[in-house]
Amino acid sequence: MADHFLALDIGTQSARAAILDADGEILGIAQVVHDVDSPHQGWAQQKPNDWWQETCQAIRDVLAQTDMAAESIAAIGTCGQMHGPVGIDRNGKVTTESVQLWCDKRCQPQVEAVIAQHDETRLAAIAGSSINPAWSGLKIRWHKDNQPEVYEKSEQFLVPKDFINYRLTEVAAADPSEASGSFLWDCQRNEYSTQLADAVEVDIAKLAPVHASHEVIGAIVPSVAELTGLRAGTPVVAGGGDFPVSMLGFGIVGQGVTADVTGTSTLLAAHSPEPLVDPAIQNLRHVVDGWIPFTILDCGGLSMKWCKDLVSDMCGRDVSYDELIERASEAAVGSDGLVFFPYMLGERRRENTTSRGGYFGLNLNHSAPHMVRAVMEGVAFAMGKDVSIFRERGLNVERIFSVGGGTRNKLWNRIKADVTHSTLELSDEPEAGLKGAALLAATGVGLIDDPVQVAVDRRAKTQTVEPDPDAAAAYADLQTEFVRIYDHMLGFWLENES
Repeated sequence: MADHFLALDIGTQSARAAILDADGEILGIAQVVHDVDSPHQGWAQQKPNDWWQETCQAIRDVLAQTDMAAESIAAIGTCGQMHGPVGIDRNGKVTTESVQLWCDKRCQPQVEAVIAQHDETRLAAIAGSSINPAWSGLKIRWHKDNQPEVYEKSEQFLVPKDFINYRLTEVAAADPSEASGSFLWDCQRNEYSTQLADAVEVDIAKLAPVHASHEVIGAIVPSVAELTGLRAGTPVVAGGGDFPVSMLGFGIVGQGVTADVTGTSTLLAAHSPEPLVDPAIQNLRHVVDGWIPFTILDCGGLSMKWCKDLVSDMCGRDVSYDELIERASEAAVGSDGLVFFPYMLGERRRENTTSRGGYFGLNLNHSAPHMVRAVMEGVAFAMGKDVSIFRERGLNVERIFSVGGGTRNKLWNRIKADVTHSTLELSDEPEAGLKGAALLAATGVGLIDDPVQVAVDRRAKTQTVEPDPDAAAAYADLQTEFVRIYDHMLGFWLENES
């Protein structure tokens, strides 16, 4: 009986394949790692043909690892890093040898060109988000301006998971989570917008048709079956971007639930019936009903890594995170007024895309423990700022599910709970993307009726951190100071570079 599922994840650091059973348990995972190429400042790219070869290898490996018969796979779900446009010609051949990744900011001039010619507020109201270099539509515009021959040859532009699905099925398809991340999607009509396409100056016909994330778009073709060991005819669903699919896999769905996802970056995300239109907030369609309002700090967990590397270099040895946390614990709540500004890689807000980090309020009484603790507090203050914006826009933030590698830092968890005045629930689920992709696959072939309820039922057990009233009160004034610094510095680096 076909009651198992193949989940694929085309990530920034690796291509992975997993086999899951009907209860959502992972039976095996195979991974093939890859690097990010950065030939110029602000560029981040990879080769899509490498993704395909790696995906095929991972599929073969996981089938062998689990000794799973191809006939047992009921359906396939794919998620992947978002926003990177892969061009293909009418024969399906790749036209973009290297693809701009989600964090690539080379199309900032295209963003500025659109803003110079159009009402930015009106465009944001249609798209549900402000314009910035992350969105795939602006990346496509970069190809049009800088590689016109590539743009003209490209019959369609597909994001990473859609490219893999195309290779699997020979069907070009998109889903709402990725379509809404193009800056070419009307958030009210839930369809591509000719107004936005005209403003960005890209051909809307070069975008793939949109299907629900759980909808079957095609099936494994015979040539791929021979290449991977899969059964020809196995259904493939549309899938979704790795971030929304992970939200489903974590069980972070429903009203009043907000996620803090701290790995390399820090994402603050919620589930809302409608987008929250605000310059500080981005919005993506969920892979289930509704929207995901979110903010992203590129240097969330990366701030801690930077701090660790700095201290290790100064000490002449590798300083562990545990040692770093122990030193930070020596400083008082609030680091005696020292504020760390964690925007070392900028952020998606247009005025802050080229931001730099820094310390504010430094005096002669501050020492190493203050410097380390302030890094953790600075990331938490960035979260606290965004939680306040969510609440001001009417979103009910009752509890925050904290997931990702950052949850291993107990001091940081305590700081986040105190700064945000929220109960923090820690989840140790490491494979939410793969589990979410399998949920979509099972829904697509009718083996699950309600993926939201199933996701909540399967939600990983959590540990709870309650805010401490005294610490929360101490942090309140510093949070106000952090927001004052943030507002004052908006646009500073853009102005400085002009």
